[in-house]
Amino acid sequence: MSGAEKVETILLADDEQLVRDTLHTILTSQGYKVITAADGQEALETFTENPTVFDLFLTDIVMPGMSGVETYKEMKKITPIKVIFMTGMVENLPPYVHILLKPFPPVQLLHMIRTVLDNKLLDL
Repeated sequence: MSGAEKVETILLADDEQLVRDTLHTILTSQGYKVITAADGQEALETFTENPTVFDLFLTDIVMPGMSGVETYKEMKKITPIKVIFMTGMVENLPPYVHILLKPFPPVQLLHMIRTVLDNKLLDL
């Protein structure tokens, strides 16, 4: 990466510590800056502090308190942000464009992140 390239920043929200740690390791090893949150409320608070630094919101759908979808909708009220939803629940999946079914291989995650970040369109 040349000095002129921007490091892309991902806000990662998942209520499972092991998932957060694993994804943080995978993403930072690929050059992304990753800020983690243990739930939707923490993610929203982090986002609200400085919304323009984040390039992508990577979130679990089902979390205690505020779901990933609810969190994303609140973020969008502040400023547009790209999103990828993750879930282990296969029943009644919402019709989101970017969704990863857990468990997923790192290569699938990295491919989807690159696709979403390189796409100029936003979801929802």
